[in-house]
Amino acid sequence: MSDLSVSEVVEAEMLSDVASVVSACREKFDQILSGVLQDKEQEAHRVEASIFKCLMELGLLLLRLFFTNHNLGDYGLTLETAKGTAERGRLSDKSYYSIFGKLKVKRYLYHLGEASFSPLDSMLNLPIRCYSHFLSEWVNWLNIQKAYGDTVAFLKKFLGLSLSVSAVETISQESALQYEAYYEGKKPLPHPDPVGEMTVVSFDGKGVPMIKKEAAKIQAKLGKGEKRQKTKEALVGAKYTINATPRSPEEVAQNLVFPERKSPEQHKEEKAQDIREIASVEKPNREVMEELYEEIKDEAFEAHPLLGLIAGAKSLLNALEDVFHSIENKVIILDIIHVLEYIWVIAQLKYGEGSEVASHYVYEKLLLILKGNVSEYLHELRDERKEGSQKASQKETFSKVITYFENHQLSMKYAEYLANGYPIATGVVESACSHVVKARMELSGARWGIKGAETILRLRSIAKSRDWDAYWNFYTTQSRNKHFLQQEGNSLNLQTNMAA
Repeated sequence: MSDLSVSEVVEAEMLSDVASVVSACREKFDQILSGVLQDKEQEAHRVEASIFKCLMELGLLLLRLFFTNHNLGDYGLTLETAKGTAERGRLSDKSYYSIFGKLKVKRYLYHLGEASFSPLDSMLNLPIRCYSHFLSEWVNWLNIQKAYGDTVAFLKKFLGLSLSVSAVETISQESALQYEAYYEGKKPLPHPDPVGEMTVVSFDGKGVPMIKKEAAKIQAKLGKGEKRQKTKEALVGAKYTINATPRSPEEVAQNLVFPERKSPEQHKEEKAQDIREIASVEKPNREVMEELYEEIKDEAFEAHPLLGLIAGAKSLLNALEDVFHSIENKVIILDIIHVLEYIWVIAQLKYGEGSEVASHYVYEKLLLILKGNVSEYLHELRDERKEGSQKASQKETFSKVITYFENHQLSMKYAEYLANGYPIATGVVESACSHVVKARMELSGARWGIKGAETILRLRSIAKSRDWDAYWNFYTTQSRNKHFLQQEGNSLNLQTNMAA
């Protein structure tokens, strides 16, 4: 009969397990080497695929070795915590779903009063659910590019993993929960050296197709002749810096109306730098704007004003002025492309579509506006509206254009903007509408609930703002803080306290 103590027996078994897993790893590696050396007649891509499959199997073995080498999370019979002395209890299995496959992590639980916890879970930052943080990152990166079903198919095809659509959707929903906390933490850390000399904020809306029950909430009561909406508008915002580029009204008008006549000597547009993009279908417009306001409110706007570029909706103009009211040195600019579109409406009404005369009319009136003569063009439009020969529908069109220019006249000082080198088009936020919202939310057949849409928009905003790696590091750190020991404020060095 052996005189070994219980702890010595456990230790001997653990050493045996480590040795057996090491042996299995070496055996698998030798198998890979042997296969490569023997497969001389195989096609290269088939050998490549075989190597990858074997490496996945080896990866699972190595991961098993990693966990086995932690002595079952045994930190002794007792463990001192900030809340008192915890006692070692029974062994328990935790499922761990990695990119290499599933395995069970066997570790000791400790008890403190009625609370049970695993010190090993905290030390290794194991996920609360079974899905590893690395697998979750893969899932999220796939989810923000393609439909959930495509993510499931990809993981099955190339990694041999079987996850459900609901599982990959839940992973993303939980992964987006630290979005606000992450950007809240970045506020006190403004960009130390802005790439461009001027800071710009810009906003526009983009519709997101909704599932029926969500669409029904958008407009509960319909007026006569109204059709129920099938989309909900997400507000898209962009913050960036850019260098001043003075241009002439003639240069801009020609580029917009007759781009084929552009001269090689004309000014090259400065590129936006340090871009931060956001989109939300859940938050009110003002809250979305406030998110960018918090990021720039402490910047010095002395040498150059804050530039606010809007797409044209009066409500956006009012909201922008309200949210950024504390920044006195600011200039709000109406997107020139929307102005151009309204001029085209009048041109086509007067001269028909595709007419060369219409193009020259647009050029002439756009140039008039770019030179600072909005009032003159408004006077012309009002006079034409009074003409008795016009139909009621034509007068209505004139009225809409006139109202638009009247509402935004204070944001149409283009002669001043061009002389100072300010951007006058919302190209950056228009691009964000496309690649943050449209590219994913409008995939064929896609329909969204508010929560699901908000999840993907948040994750895409993070990725498109080039914050992905920093955010994921923050997210996994916050996940670690959810473990019992961190929650209880324990600062034990668990590696040092591990029982040998």
